[in-house]
Amino acid sequence: MRYSLLLALCLSLVSVSLANAGANRTYVIKKGDTPGAVAKRFHVPLDEFLRYNNLSKSSSFRVGDKLQIPNKGEVTGSKYVVKPGDSVAKVSDFHGVSQNDLRAANGMGKNGKLREGKEIVIPMVLRGGASRSHVVRKGDTLASIAKKYGIKVKHLTAANKIGKKQRLKIGRTLIVPDEEDAPDTYRPKKSSKLVKSGTKIPGGVMHTVQPGQSLWMIARAYNVKGVKISKRNGISTDTPLSIGKKLIIPGAKEVVPFRVKGFTIQPVRFVRVWNSETITVRLMTRSGKVNQNSRRRLSKLSGPRRSRRSKLLHPRIIHMIQRVAERWPGKTIEIVSAYRPGQKGTESQHSNGRAVDFRVLGISNKELFDFCAELPKSGCGYYPNSVFIHMDARKKSAIWTDLSAPGEPAKYVKKGAKKPAQTEIQIDTEIQTETQTN
Repeated sequence: MRYSLLLALCLSLVSVSLANAGANRTYVIKKGDTPGAVAKRFHVPLDEFLRYNNLSKSSSFRVGDKLQIPNKGEVTGSKYVVKPGDSVAKVSDFHGVSQNDLRAANGMGKNGKLREGKEIVIPMVLRGGASRSHVVRKGDTLASIAKKYGIKVKHLTAANKIGKKQRLKIGRTLIVPDEEDAPDTYRPKKSSKLVKSGTKIPGGVMHTVQPGQSLWMIARAYNVKGVKISKRNGISTDTPLSIGKKLIIPGAKEVVPFRVKGFTIQPVRFVRVWNSETITVRLMTRSGKVNQNSRRRLSKLSGPRRSRRSKLLHPRIIHMIQRVAERWPGKTIEIVSAYRPGQKGTESQHSNGRAVDFRVLGISNKELFDFCAELPKSGCGYYPNSVFIHMDARKKSAIWTDLSAPGEPAKYVKKGAKKPAQTEIQIDTEIQTETQTN
């Protein structure tokens, strides 16, 4: 009898232990608690503890808030021991990082393979420059995760390249796309439109060649003989004209608007101001998606001046730059600054890869600012006493004017105040310390 009671008691204890083994523990933040202290108490690496609770090091840590404590095996930490069957693709996919970042963090070559039992480093930078993620917990479904972050299931599955019926593994890091970033297909205007692509100069007009234009088309529009134009520009009458080429139209009295066919994705020329490095890329694919190779090249070109560390520009800022390129086809876009690590406060969009300080060659910054201000969900700053405008992708549109010069404290124009007359500074030499902040 005693043996039977003892056996029953043991079995009940085992069943309780098994029932609790998979349950998530919670912890209520107490006065004096810090993220590091709580993580240490439960023997969880700080970075993984924050990521598991979808927090950052700068997130608020309030008394009374509940935290999820991962069970053993749910979190691997910043170090990971390679298991049988693991590959670079499998491990990077599980942790929500790119294969290139995983290889770079572990000094692996392009064709390098993981060795079973070896401890490797898991980089903390999320794949594709994503700003948020979710670590799968027991009971999570695609629907519940999507609902939690206010996004659609199809956007969650697309960001992680998984099927709607695919089983989620506990501990896997999923990329969570921002709600306003989900529609990532660019839809250019199909109708034709009138475009002015020239500037008045002494003795004529400086014309920028647009898609589909020929020497004779330009000559007819300006009512100037083609031979005269070719002679003035040192070309033959049958020379093919490349998009963006500058032509002097001698004797032209004013800039003539041209009817340009519906926009097609054309190469865009970028110049980094401080070192004059240039690239020419197509930002979009023919299907309207962000060209990832071009995105990487532009991100590298516009990265921090004094650091090799770079971050991919957010897809939304790429879309916005594409809109600028469409508005002024053939014009060179000059990049002053984009991603800058460690920025805080009003410049946090730079540290998220969502902002760019730039100008368009031959276009006034005021005209550029006015166009930017019309873009949906954009932040646009006009700096009359500097050499660029600021543009960023955000949830709610905002515009501002700052009268400060490079290196000076901000001098914002208050709403309703009369703005003093200002002349945009034209600087032909190197940008003054590249906005003094890079």
